[in-house]
Amino acid sequence: MSEFLVPPASKRDIKRLALTIRKKFGLEHNALFPVVEMIEVVLPVFDPQFNFEIVEDCECGLDEANYDPRHNLMRIRQSVYDGAYNCNGRDRFTLAHELGHYFMHRDVDLALSRIIDRRSVPAYCNSEWQANTFASALLMPDHIIKDMRPDQIAKICGTSLSAAEIAYKQKKK
Repeated sequence: MSEFLVPPASKRDIKRLALTIRKKFGLEHNALFPVVEMIEVVLPVFDPQFNFEIVEDCECGLDEANYDPRHNLMRIRQSVYDGAYNCNGRDRFTLAHELGHYFMHRDVDLALSRIIDRRSVPAYCNSEWQANTFASALLMPDHIIKDMRPDQIAKICGTSLSAAEIAYKQKKK
């Protein structure tokens, strides 16, 4: 997972984008966001240039999935795809993370912007922080999780307990 310098985006702006996407596709009230269907069915209609591949685990190196904006291509390990299809929270988060790269970074030239020293770049300019923030907001929007405990968030939103705990703590701030 490489980190790239990208245009700044605040947590508020990223949450707003995730909610806008949910609304655009009529999913603002769905607790369980259909992340697999979004990649398989919705994006290819929304963006005919978008492609995705399910690849053998050994073909992805260390990446569980990745999005290449130059080719508008998302590559997903078979095990991650299978896990997300079967509602594994961590795998669903991975796919939502890649959707974050798609929606936020598909028009960003990443060729010369690899981050060498993470400490020298604010989080809000880091592609991985932005994609993680997007994934959390897409899968666990504040208006859906507002009265839930972490275990409820994980179960109802289809995420891992650790992701739900982070979202729970963030919503308290």
